[in-house]
Amino acid sequence: MAYKPQKEKSWSDYATTTFWLFASAASWYWWRYVGSGGRQRLLMVVSLSMAAFIVGCAVGFLFTSYGDEANTVGKVRDWLIAGISGVTLSQLFDKDTAFKRLLLAFAAGPGPNEYALVVGTAVVYAGAGFFFMFFQRELIFNILLAKRRAERGKLEGSQVTGQIVQRFQLRLPASVITGVDDIDEAPDLKEQEVRDLRDQLYSDDVDAFLKQADEVAKAGSVDWDVTSKAAYIYYYRIFLAKGDQQAAVQKALEWIMRALHMNPLHVDLTMKYAAALGVRGDFVAAAAELARLIPRPDAPILVKQWLGYYLRFLPDRLDDAIRYSQEYHAIFPDESDTFFNEAYAYAMKYCAELHASGAKSDPQSQNRLNALSKLRDALRDQGEMKETVRDKWTEPGEAFDCLLHDQDFRSVVGLPAEPRSAS
Repeated sequence: MAYKPQKEKSWSDYATTTFWLFASAASWYWWRYVGSGGRQRLLMVVSLSMAAFIVGCAVGFLFTSYGDEANTVGKVRDWLIAGISGVTLSQLFDKDTAFKRLLLAFAAGPGPNEYALVVGTAVVYAGAGFFFMFFQRELIFNILLAKRRAERGKLEGSQVTGQIVQRFQLRLPASVITGVDDIDEAPDLKEQEVRDLRDQLYSDDVDAFLKQADEVAKAGSVDWDVTSKAAYIYYYRIFLAKGDQQAAVQKALEWIMRALHMNPLHVDLTMKYAAALGVRGDFVAAAAELARLIPRPDAPILVKQWLGYYLRFLPDRLDDAIRYSQEYHAIFPDESDTFFNEAYAYAMKYCAELHASGAKSDPQSQNRLNALSKLRDALRDQGEMKETVRDKWTEPGEAFDCLLHDQDFRSVVGLPAEPRSAS
């Protein structure tokens, strides 16, 4: 039979047990002593003790309320404090007060001694009930209630957030996730769709969920469900950022790393971690993260396409970018995204070739011919990308910078031919 370790009791468990043992023993001796005068007296003193203890617990509960609970019972507590403040010792002995008449109802007979016995019992048990509830609430119950409220709130927010995550996973184009397209320029999304996605991502429910997740994370007790959903939401906010995108990237990386710490083998979040690094401009780290997935049998073939994209920004890895793009296209011959990656990589190699030789152009360069050939193939299926190639890829330092005045390139992207210089 396997040994099953028992849960170690905390000091609060011992304190509670000690209190009840002491209170039970003291009450037993007190009731036995007071009840020696008859059965009626015993019943009256036990009833008074229980009633006073419950009243004390109720007062202790009100005094230790906090947060939303305090907003609910705050007026009752204020009223109670005002009432207690208005009670004087003289009122306890004034025969006309309702409070005294209530206490006398528990007396077994007439006389000042009986009344003193009732008052003493009520004060002792009310005080015991108050301090019992006060310390239990402050040290145990409030903490447990706060955890349960947090868990309940996370569950409610998590359901809405989970639905939004699923919508984004199905709707957001891969070209946006990898950073190829800006979401406002993505050919697969209309302006209204982008607006709807942004509204969902920044809805009140999602904001409340993320705020709660951040607060729980500071306490160091975030479960996988909350962590993964927060990671996905912050990740998608990178591409629909309201304000500083790099701040959104940093927040996404923080939560994705927290999720990967809990589940280091999670393929999808590893890819999203690489994509976030790529948006930050850290292409070396992004490619390294994706390269770690290549040998894994559970890694999607999409990893090769993403590697073809990120490696094209690394001058010493251009051949690898071309190779991964070709391997991906061999499996999915109907796609054309990898043609852009290949064209970009070949153009980078051509520019490096010209820079090394000092020449302005080399019409016979194989890298130039490959770059133009792959660009034609890509634009044949995605003609809307011509504007991106013309406006962005020809900027200084970009792949087609050295081809801006190339007549064949200008013809491919729809730029007017430049007049030839006189020989």
